[in-house]
Amino acid sequence: MTRQNPISRYRPALIALAALLGTGIAGSASAIDWGREAHREDSRTCERFGAVQGREYTRCMIEQQRRRDDALLNASEQQRNNAEAARNNVETVRRMRCNREAERARDRGERPRWCR
Repeated sequence: MTRQNPISRYRPALIALAALLGTGIAGSASAIDWGREAHREDSRTCERFGAVQGREYTRCMIEQQRRRDDALLNASEQQRNNAEAARNNVETVRRMRCNREAERARDRGERPRWCR
């Protein structure tokens, strides 16, 4: 009887774990790169406004970050509104179908199912 190597027994799980960790590291690296690029863009914007150093530069950078945060917040709020509208639309369609089926049942002389 040959003895199986314990590592080969768990090889698929180890490969999946390595892939998952690699993806997570790559994702956080891209987030860091995005943050650095956003900082460089904000810095260039402030320099174009004439704020190169000191308090004006700091205020400008804070304002640029606030602008970016507001844009993200607005996008998030819009996404939430869209999701709520979609849920409402699904509910409206469900009620319309139920009412239509109830009307058909009445036309057949049957007692319709109760629509909630």
